[in-house]
Amino acid sequence: MCDGYDVVVCTHCGAGFADGIPSQGEMDSYYSDRSKYSHDFSDGTGSPWDLKRFEETADQIIPHLKSRDSRILDIGCATGGLLSIFARRGFTNAIGVDPSPACAAMASRLHRVRVQVATFADLSNWDERFDLIMMLGVLEHVRETKDAVSSASRLLRPGGLLYCAVPNVDGLDGCPNAPYQQFSIEHVNFFSRYSLKRLMFECGMAETRDWTWTVEWREGVWEPIVSGLYTHGKSPMPAFDSTTDIALQRYLAFSEKGDRKIITTIDSLILSGEPVIIWGAGTLARRLLANTRFADVNIVAFVDSNPHFQNTQLSGRPIWHPKQISNRRETILICSISFIKEISQTVRIRHRLPNRIVSLIGEELT
Repeated sequence: MCDGYDVVVCTHCGAGFADGIPSQGEMDSYYSDRSKYSHDFSDGTGSPWDLKRFEETADQIIPHLKSRDSRILDIGCATGGLLSIFARRGFTNAIGVDPSPACAAMASRLHRVRVQVATFADLSNWDERFDLIMMLGVLEHVRETKDAVSSASRLLRPGGLLYCAVPNVDGLDGCPNAPYQQFSIEHVNFFSRYSLKRLMFECGMAETRDWTWTVEWREGVWEPIVSGLYTHGKSPMPAFDSTTDIALQRYLAFSEKGDRKIITTIDSLILSGEPVIIWGAGTLARRLLANTRFADVNIVAFVDSNPHFQNTQLSGRPIWHPKQISNRRETILICSISFIKEISQTVRIRHRLPNRIVSLIGEELT
């Protein structure tokens, strides 16, 4: 989608966002054609942590709904995991939208939920109205946030509720993940509790309830979340967001410290000269290639389960499908923090490979 961007903070309101990014139309095309949220590596099935997060989300929302007949829309629903939780709890009058045809097809196959392929721009032509609209992990991916919230809120019935949940910038330095991972090419907004309130205020939405909480994204990998319920109405103008700038500075220092262990591993691999297969060709690998000596490692190839990466090249090396390493015996370096366990299990259990496996911080994995 882009090679990088500048992270800036608005002097008028204090919100943090990415500057120098593609247009909303280009971003829509990216999520339509190259979405990773169809989870092809796991045949679309969500992880236990995804399901727990969806359950906790439903626990926040459902007490505020008047009826099991409530008309529900989940925007950016991916493979429909959250909709499936609502269906299990008796809410059957629900649909989803997602820009990815692959996600829509997977949602129908896995959960039998109805998902239409659409972007926020497409929603401007909708005549349907809803009692609840959900946007879980969406606004941090959207360039035109005001347009997105306005498009969604226009579809609410009188008294309807809009639910939004985004990563909370005020806790990123306390939740270990890959260094700088929140500055991925897909995350272009960095919300605090206060900047989310202000966005809603500017779109004519009054807050009903908000939450700050932490979710286990993968085993041992946590993410801070701020979420809220909003309805059409007036509210006092939120104060200037004095949190985001300080929180981003803390996150930068936290990420710089985390990178030191990774750089030590990279330097060790360069010194040994041993041939290595890198499992993971996503944001982390690309950042390390651009900003460290990672390209000087004796990389035979990259491997990735994302079909959009396969049969292409990265830093002059091929990106293979996992099946292509069935007869290879080089050391496998897992270029991920969030998916270490899943990838190591894929190597050992699904593909039954005996290769030595190491993590980015030099740990030997069984």
